[in-house]
Amino acid sequence: MDDFEQSQAEKRTLRHGYRSLLADATVRKKEYLADSELLLSDLERANGLFGDVCSTAEGVLDSRFLLLSADVGAQRAHMLRIDSAAFDSLAFIENARAILYGSDADAMQMSGTLPAWATIGTVALSMSRVAPRLAHAYGPLSVEPRERRRTEGVRRQTANGPTASAHIETMGTEDVRRQENQTTRLVQKVHRILAERGPINLFRLVINPHSFAQSIENIFYVSFLIRDGRAYIDDDSGQPMIEACEPPQQQDYQSGLAKKQLIFTLDQPTWQEIIDVYGIRESVIPQRRSVRDEQGMSQISSQVPV
Repeated sequence: MDDFEQSQAEKRTLRHGYRSLLADATVRKKEYLADSELLLSDLERANGLFGDVCSTAEGVLDSRFLLLSADVGAQRAHMLRIDSAAFDSLAFIENARAILYGSDADAMQMSGTLPAWATIGTVALSMSRVAPRLAHAYGPLSVEPRERRRTEGVRRQTANGPTASAHIETMGTEDVRRQENQTTRLVQKVHRILAERGPINLFRLVINPHSFAQSIENIFYVSFLIRDGRAYIDDDSGQPMIEACEPPQQQDYQSGLAKKQLIFTLDQPTWQEIIDVYGIRESVIPQRRSVRDEQGMSQISSQVPV
């Protein structure tokens, strides 16, 4: 069923079913640890609801239940007895070595034969329906590695005649201060944009459809606003909506206001999926230019004057 074909009444019914499931799961969390059949029953209930999911809002509710059930599964795994009556760890290791090295694992390992990780990966993959993904470092990915200079060539030139002295680039106090000021200006610029736009979907604010690296940087700048209380995220609607606000005062914390922290993970497939789902064509935060230094290395946006 297409999202446009699903009526608002059907969506409300589906969301009501998910909220009822989440409420029951929260109450039954301790019961799940003692009775796996109860957890399986609620998982089948969630699968039935997921068949009617056509939009991101309902998908977020489904993911909340999956996170809760995964947490319960992890707790049940910790409760398993690892002994001869329940699980033979030595036999498991020997079977794994047989897959990695073959029947004569000791001889193959002593000879330096590389283990067949691809084979054991195929066996593990058959037990899971989740596709493996690549992990990316947080930060811009457009920086090119500096080529290593050959020491022999420098020594040979020195022996044959005078050469220009090697110059080692270092960052002084003034350089660090300049980069910090540039980051502060970019954070303030993002705050002005957020204040002018009003409430906006977090993905539409930070995602740059033309640059994965700058999308990561935008998340970095927004994190400063969240940390300082100059913006907040509201997901009661099922979508992460961000809005500028005044920083809370001490009496606000005394009245019960609490800070919450979360980890935002973004890889390139997820970045591309967000662009397609939300139809993002232009970046709300203007794209920043990139320059290259004398060695041809790209500088991150916080080092480039705005």
